[in-house]
Amino acid sequence: MASNHQEHRIKGVHRVTKSRKNGPDRQYHYAFRGGPKFWDSSMAFDATDARYVSAYDAAMKAQRDMRIPAADSKSTSLALQRYRDSAEFNGLAPRTRDDYEKFLTSFEAEFGEDPLAMFQEREAIGEIREWRTKWKNSPRQYDYAGGAVTTFLNWCVDTDHALEFHHHKGQKKLYSSNRAQVIWMPEEIQMLLDEARPEEKAVVVAFSEGGLAPQDVGLLRRRHVQTTPKGRRLFFARKKTDNPVSLPVTEALGEVIDSLPEGQDLLVTSLTGKPLTALRASQIIRDLKIRHNKKVDDGLLKVRIRDELRPYDMRGTAATALLRADCSLNQIAVTMGWGLRHAANVIERYAALVPEVSDEVHRKLKKARKKVEKAERKAAKKEAKRGGA
Repeated sequence: MASNHQEHRIKGVHRVTKSRKNGPDRQYHYAFRGGPKFWDSSMAFDATDARYVSAYDAAMKAQRDMRIPAADSKSTSLALQRYRDSAEFNGLAPRTRDDYEKFLTSFEAEFGEDPLAMFQEREAIGEIREWRTKWKNSPRQYDYAGGAVTTFLNWCVDTDHALEFHHHKGQKKLYSSNRAQVIWMPEEIQMLLDEARPEEKAVVVAFSEGGLAPQDVGLLRRRHVQTTPKGRRLFFARKKTDNPVSLPVTEALGEVIDSLPEGQDLLVTSLTGKPLTALRASQIIRDLKIRHNKKVDDGLLKVRIRDELRPYDMRGTAATALLRADCSLNQIAVTMGWGLRHAANVIERYAALVPEVSDEVHRKLKKARKKVEKAERKAAKKEAKRGGA
């Protein structure tokens, strides 16, 4: 099934690879996560063929016909299907789209048969709030469920025009988190490295040197390593946002890359050599912290790694390292995979944690004061001369 033509990249397609004991891996493509399968690698055509697109279109039409009765043209289910087919929904980052789908599927099971117009009634807020109590023990999920519904209803008003208005706006959030001041200190990262076995060190390095998010650590492959005029870089797109990242290959990252076994494509794997999931990558860091602190509790070591530290907090550590290196806002944004506006907001919070920033401010203040004092002395001398005349 080899082809020189480029694969059709349809937004929203959910791709699954299943290993088989006897024979090559089998590829399955679904119209969306949880949707109908429209292609697999046993078929007579591949994903570069026009029949691939036709199969996708047929699956989507059948799904719409099956899920939405033609006579029920004003149902919430129909509006949800239009939203799922919309450019706005399919333009979301894959991770965001998957997260929204989880809550929208539950929302549809609860309200799908109801008329969409019910959400123009103020009483609907209470019904939505009652549905959200499924996640009452997880404030973050509770808030996310409400946010996904608000986004959908906004689309119904602003784009689909199926609603004139809705009341599910400005809902109070339960979850709040500001971890800008929680970053790993260099000595704490060294404690992890000292505790890590050889197969664990690559995970620590990937987190700490590049400030990678857990979902990105296991995605890095040899093709992401590129030669630059004065070294190497890792160039890839973040899974959550699809933003490009240009990460310099430091000495520590270089050692990880150069020590890869021959034939291994993934830069960082699980401890058994398999693809590394975001959950497992984070768990390896947590396990190292637990092992180190257990030795402190047993009197073998003196200094603990702070209990509140999380693997994701290493992104803040990487950002402050870039600040210390006097990198520009654009350089920090590209390296971290952030937009410029987001980078400016984040750096504004992290700047207070970098002592060198305070030193630089102090230096500039001293220089400014000396300039003012010099001007005042010069003015005093002039005034003295005038008085003497």
